[in-house]
Amino acid sequence: AGVRRLTVDDGGPAGRARRWMQSRVRSGECKVKQRKTRSSDKHEEGAEHPGLGQGRLEGLMTASGVRWGVVGLGMAACGSGPQAVEVAKPPATARMVAVTGAVVPNVVELYGKVYPELIRPSGSGATDANAAVATIAGKPTGVDNIIDRTEMSSSNTRVGVRGQEKVGHDLKAIFQLETQFQVDDLGTKFAGRNSFVGLSGRNWGTVKLGRMDTPFKRYGNDVSFLGVGSGNFVSASSVLRKTGFGTNSASSFHLRRPNAVQYESPVWGGVDFAVQYSTDEADTATRKPHVWSAGIEYARGPFIVSVGHEIHWDLFGASRNVPSSMSNYKDPGVRSKDKATEVMLEYKLGPHTFEADWIRKQYDENPTVVGRIESYTNNAYQLIWSARWTKAWRTQLQYIKAMKGSCSRVEAVCNTDGLDGSQLQFGFPHYFSKRTYLFAIGAILRNGFSARYNNEDLQDPAVGEDITQYAVGLSHAF
Repeated sequence: AGVRRLTVDDGGPAGRARRWMQSRVRSGECKVKQRKTRSSDKHEEGAEHPGLGQGRLEGLMTASGVRWGVVGLGMAACGSGPQAVEVAKPPATARMVAVTGAVVPNVVELYGKVYPELIRPSGSGATDANAAVATIAGKPTGVDNIIDRTEMSSSNTRVGVRGQEKVGHDLKAIFQLETQFQVDDLGTKFAGRNSFVGLSGRNWGTVKLGRMDTPFKRYGNDVSFLGVGSGNFVSASSVLRKTGFGTNSASSFHLRRPNAVQYESPVWGGVDFAVQYSTDEADTATRKPHVWSAGIEYARGPFIVSVGHEIHWDLFGASRNVPSSMSNYKDPGVRSKDKATEVMLEYKLGPHTFEADWIRKQYDENPTVVGRIESYTNNAYQLIWSARWTKAWRTQLQYIKAMKGSCSRVEAVCNTDGLDGSQLQFGFPHYFSKRTYLFAIGAILRNGFSARYNNEDLQDPAVGEDITQYAVGLSHAF
C-alpha cells in the first residue's frame, strides 16, 4: 500500500531504528509526543502491548496528523499518508508495527517478562484474643501468623505467544496465549493468563473471546509499580480493591475473568473504552453468576482521566468472607449483586508522574434469615508519585488507604470498627537497559484491629496483624 519498510540489524534498542527516528526529530520533520501503551497487566513505559511488541508507544506529529509507532526495541515510525515509513526488525524476530492504517501481514511473536526476587516478610501487632472486633470480622487470636523468613517469588513472571493475520481490508485476526511460570519453582499453568482470539479493525475496534483482565482492572491504577507490581506484594489491589475481612478472593475487583467476550473501541479524539461480559458457567435454577465490566479513558497532553464500573452477580463477595453463621452463600434462595466504581486521574510533569485513584465497593445480598449479612460498603483511595531522574535511576512512592466502611444484617446490629487498612510502599530500580534492571522495593501494610488485608503471597496474617516486606530482584523483558 505504498508503505516503505526498512530492515534493521539486530543490535538492541540502540540500533538503527532509534537513530533513524532521532535524526527525524532533530531535523524537525517529526515531533515526538509520548503516550503509554495499554498493557494486558499494567500500563507503563516498556509494557507489553498485544500485537505491537514491547517498547514505548509514541505519537509522531506530522502535517496530516498523529501516527503511532513503538520505539525502544528497534522499532520506529514516522511520516503520514501512504508514504509513511515503517521500520521493523527482520521477519525472523517478528517485531513490527502498523502505523499508517495499512494492516501488517502475518506476524507471530514470542515475548515475556521474568522478575524473580528475594523477599523478607515479617508480622507484628495481632489483635488480642479477648478484644472486641467488628461484627463481620474473624476471631482474633493474639498470635502473629507471619513468620520472619527469607522467601523467593517470581510473581507474575510470564511467557507468551501472540500474533496477527491480515484477513481483509483494515481487518486482522489476532491471538494471544500467555502463561505464568514459576522461575523459582514448579506450578506453571499453560495459557492461564490473558489468552484470547479476536478480530481487530482500525476504524471499528477489537472484539476478543477468551480469558482476560476486566476493563475495570485495566483502566485504573495506570502507573504500574516499577513494572513489577503484577502479582507482587507491592500490588495496590490487596488494599484498594478487596475487603479487609476474610481471605476469599470473591470480594476482589481486580480480576482476570474466564469465558469472557470483550469489545475495545478505537481512540476517538483522545477517548477510548472497553466493555466485557463473562460467565462462571455455573447457573442454577435461582443463580446466574456472571460479571459485567466497563472502563472509559480520556487522554489529552499530560492528563489522563478514566472511569471504571463493574457488577458481579452471584459471586457473594461478602458472604464468602464473613463468619459462617452470617453467610448466605449456601442458601439457594439468596442472590448477591456486588458493584464498584473507580475514578483515576494522572498527570505528567517532566520526569514526574502523579496519579490519584478513588474506588467505592458495595456488596449487597437479599437474605431473610435474622443475623445474616445484607450489605457491606467501603471507600478506598491511592496516591502515586513516580520519578525518572536519569536513564538509569527511577523512584516510586505509593500510599493506599481503605476506610472501615459500613455494614448491615437482617434485624441485627452490624459494626465495622477496625476494618480500615493502609499500605505505604517505595522502590528504587537501576536500569541497565530499558528491558533489564535491578530493583529494591518495600511495603508496610497496617491493618486496623479487625482487619486482615494481606499482600503476602505464601502466608495469611492474623486479625489485626501488620505486615512489613522488603525485596531485591532482577527484571528482564524479552
